[in-house]
Amino acid sequence: MTMYKRRKVQTLIRFYNMSVVINNINLIYYLAKTLMSHSSEYLVAIIFFHYIYIKFDKLLKMKCQIQSVTDKTLKKLFNYTEQLIYIDCYSCAFGNPTFIGTTVPRWFYIVSMEHNEKYKIFIIPLPNVKSHSLIVSESTRFNIENTLHTNRTSYYFIFPWLENVPKFAKKATVSVIANPYDRSNDLIDTLLSNYFSEPRYLRSNDIFSISIRDYAPDYFYFSLNPNANVVFFKIKTIKVNDSFNNSDGCYIVRDKTTLSQEVNVHSHLPQKHSLDFSEELLLMFDTNNESEQYLCYNYPPSLHQVLENLESCILPFIQKDVPMDMRPVFLVEGRTGSGKSRLIQTVAERMGVNLLNVDFAEIQSLTAAQTEAKLRIVLHKAENCVPCILKLNNIQVFGKDAEGQKDERTISAFATELKKAYDKNLEYPLIIIATSDASEIPADLRRIFIESISLKNLDRNQRTETLLWLLASKCLKYEANISKIAGMCSDFVLADLEALILHAVKTRYRLMTNTKEYSSISLLHDDFVNACEYMQTMFSDQIGAPRVPTVHWEDIGGLADLKQEITRRIELPLLNTKGFGRSGLLLYGPPGTGKTLLAKAVATECQLHFLSVKGPELLNMYVGQSEKNVRQVFEKARSAAPCIIFFDELDSLAPNRGRSGDSGGVMDRIVSQLLAEMDGLESTGSIFIIGATNRPDLIDPALLRPGRFDKMLYVGIYSDRDSQLSVLRALTRKFKMENGGKELEKIVEQLPVNLTGADLYAVCSDAWLLAVRRIFTNNADQKYFREAAFKEHVDFNDGITVTLKDFLEAIRNLAPSVSREELKRYEKLRLQLSSS
Repeated sequence: MTMYKRRKVQTLIRFYNMSVVINNINLIYYLAKTLMSHSSEYLVAIIFFHYIYIKFDKLLKMKCQIQSVTDKTLKKLFNYTEQLIYIDCYSCAFGNPTFIGTTVPRWFYIVSMEHNEKYKIFIIPLPNVKSHSLIVSESTRFNIENTLHTNRTSYYFIFPWLENVPKFAKKATVSVIANPYDRSNDLIDTLLSNYFSEPRYLRSNDIFSISIRDYAPDYFYFSLNPNANVVFFKIKTIKVNDSFNNSDGCYIVRDKTTLSQEVNVHSHLPQKHSLDFSEELLLMFDTNNESEQYLCYNYPPSLHQVLENLESCILPFIQKDVPMDMRPVFLVEGRTGSGKSRLIQTVAERMGVNLLNVDFAEIQSLTAAQTEAKLRIVLHKAENCVPCILKLNNIQVFGKDAEGQKDERTISAFATELKKAYDKNLEYPLIIIATSDASEIPADLRRIFIESISLKNLDRNQRTETLLWLLASKCLKYEANISKIAGMCSDFVLADLEALILHAVKTRYRLMTNTKEYSSISLLHDDFVNACEYMQTMFSDQIGAPRVPTVHWEDIGGLADLKQEITRRIELPLLNTKGFGRSGLLLYGPPGTGKTLLAKAVATECQLHFLSVKGPELLNMYVGQSEKNVRQVFEKARSAAPCIIFFDELDSLAPNRGRSGDSGGVMDRIVSQLLAEMDGLESTGSIFIIGATNRPDLIDPALLRPGRFDKMLYVGIYSDRDSQLSVLRALTRKFKMENGGKELEKIVEQLPVNLTGADLYAVCSDAWLLAVRRIFTNNADQKYFREAAFKEHVDFNDGITVTLKDFLEAIRNLAPSVSREELKRYEKLRLQLSSS
């Protein structure tokens, strides 16, 4: 074809889908074949279009896309193939033998569909690779896209290269890509010398990475920053046979190539989108495989939405052709351990930019002048390694003086230094992302950020996906219901889930006796349960995590009507989420009657998480902090749903508004915040509120309206003999009784009428202590207790028998906690509330 015809074909390839082009050629071919019956002049056209059709069909079969894996994974693949000839494992590709048309490794050209450039690469056949797909390292993919001016969604064609003997470079110059870390000249020389001890196939403007751990281990293990394991370099020029080679590339090796280093350069880095494959998943490129599904990305699925939001905010500032007058300064908020650092690190890896990590605690100084000087140093360091994301941790500690008050000078200096940095019109972007926990940030400081992104608490489905991703990323096998485990981990953040897996692994190794089993460890359901219980026991007080209590109905004697009513109001909404609305329960009555125990038993029997809050715990001396504590309680409950929030001593938390007597109106604001949160639960499923108080007459009437605490249940004393007997049986079911418990009926006859559950517990406790004292005075049994004192997990009840005499003596020493006058007052209050 003439030059004009070749350009026409290139235009068709560029602007039209290849299958559409072939269909059009087929149409013209059959049209010419039909017209040939009228005139033989169309024969040449038929032959020409048939030839074009064959060429286009062959070209279409060589169409492919490029998939990238980490350099470490590509090296594992290369070692698996066991090549007999030398191949640069970092600059090769893997393709299906059927697709590339050969079963031996050979050189190919990769050609873009949009441009005329070509890229030479060595392709190794591997049957596990999908057809019409090439697997390369992240650095090679970055170089291909830069050379051919393509992106991650582009299609390519491959053509064999006839010559199989690439040339060696005579001279090459490289430059270190600017980064936030200080690298000594000795380290750079050692890396380059060891890396190029073997031939490396590179071309001008290629970017390659060298691992410090692999090529300079002495520096790595003595480094103060072991996380900075990779150094990126860029090839500036390559000289072959007294001429500069800028197209096909050549081998660079230490013995044959004179290697020189130039000044550092700024450049984007290869993007990282995946994790390293394990040995077992190395050859499993089936997308239906569950483990590989969670290895596709280098971040947990729970961060997917916020990751997309943050990337969409940053992307306009990364693209040079989009003029932006705003400063790219963002704020990421979330609880400690929620994944803020992992989120920002993933964004930096996916966008191919440096990450400079600085803590505001290191910047904040005693004087404003020192703080401003440190700010300038940090910003100057970030400017020297652009493109860069400057991550500023814990901004909540910034902008405060030595007394903890807002320092307006420091905040103003921060805004001024940012303006100076962005007025310099840097060649590459500088992105600033600050992180904060849920603490309050001054409005002046928050105004600096153009966008704020929050990491919410994980629900059950997100916790399940995160656990599966963590197990797959750590190459751990398991035989457990992960969804059920996630249900036990209420209010766990990403760091807690990672610690859960660590404790489960420790538990499994502790139970394994044969060291040969270590290579095939598989986590069981009990390992996760033990790890979860351990974490909740150790950290629940610190993190305030709700958990399912262990109080059953048999632990509570009597109160049959109350048990039935409470269960009905909790279980029915759980069974039918649409037919029944949520309502709160208020338990009131004398102290010690078992109100808290009732709420815990309901949570246990219904398998609900239990979040207990005492009224005074939420009160704080600082303005607005008490209302914030109320909001945090409901946020924890939402993340732990289904959950019961139990407010003990509700009268101290929500008294009648206007009568508290505090000059600042703190209690009125707490009541208003509590009402707002309770009204907001209508759209939230499976969250129940139970309150307990000794003085219901002091509670604000707004809390007792329908939709809030609309059901009041009186929890009274155990005045009848049957109730007292059932309570005693529940309290003494673990006792070793002299007559097997038959003496409890005689004990009940000696009890006063006005006893609460706490009084009956005191009777049983005193009786057991009297039995212990009596047995200790017996010289024959002292030897048993001395030996038991030095043993672990000894049940002292085996050697203690409680007699009727012990109970009678305990009853004689008992003083009822509620007097008869107080009982009359509570009964009167009960009648008033029931009639109103």
